[in-house]
Amino acid sequence: MTENKRRIYLWGARNFRDLGGYSVADGRKIRWGVLYRSGDLHKLTKNDLRKLESLNLTRVFDFRAEHEAQSRPDQLPQGARSIRLPILDSTTKVWHEERDEMIKQMRTVNSADYLRLTNRELATQFTPQYRDFFRELLSADGEPLAFHCAAGKDRAGFAAASLLSLLGADWQIVVQDYLLTNRYLLDAHQWNLLFGSMVKGAKFTNVIRGFIKADAQYLSAAFDALNEKYGSFAGYVREGLQLSERDVNQLKETYLE
Repeated sequence: MTENKRRIYLWGARNFRDLGGYSVADGRKIRWGVLYRSGDLHKLTKNDLRKLESLNLTRVFDFRAEHEAQSRPDQLPQGARSIRLPILDSTTKVWHEERDEMIKQMRTVNSADYLRLTNRELATQFTPQYRDFFRELLSADGEPLAFHCAAGKDRAGFAAASLLSLLGADWQIVVQDYLLTNRYLLDAHQWNLLFGSMVKGAKFTNVIRGFIKADAQYLSAAFDALNEKYGSFAGYVREGLQLSERDVNQLKETYLE
């Protein structure tokens, strides 16, 4: 039942899900129906939009880089406003600015190296964007909202992991949520990957699969980086996100039940 409640089935956004229901350290749970994460919302159907309108979203945060948002603009449900927090990490940059060269070398590319680097960047180079994200969470005061990047895996994944951690979820739950991308997104691409292996070969397809797949080591790389820079996650919250103890308590009172 929880699984069915968590996943919002959208034809044009396969990785859209509710962060509600997870237990946190003080015994409370994250509220259902207020925090959603996703991949891009460019291909939403009319039926998809009707489903999203029923969620009463007021804000949709978009972590994609400018060229991504311009080439694949979001379709927003009525009543929701877009908040752009653009992040151009190494993986996004190589795919969009060096795509032709990447394809030529695809069979020798190590996707894991790119994704570990990307996640370290998210924790250290793009703190202003995540700081703004948490400030908006405070001002939203419990109104339903969604946040996304392109696939809903790395940039949105780090946002979700940081939020779950701040609210008191343990690491096992944080990783569990992160890995749901493999069930919702990777599985949706299996036929495309199979066709690609027939046309381009297994090595080529394995690299593509590597970029799509969520792996706990990537999220660990992000948290290792913030621990190195700030000493701990609490240090990241205090010095990086610039959230006071009062802010953290307000977020918990707002998003826990």
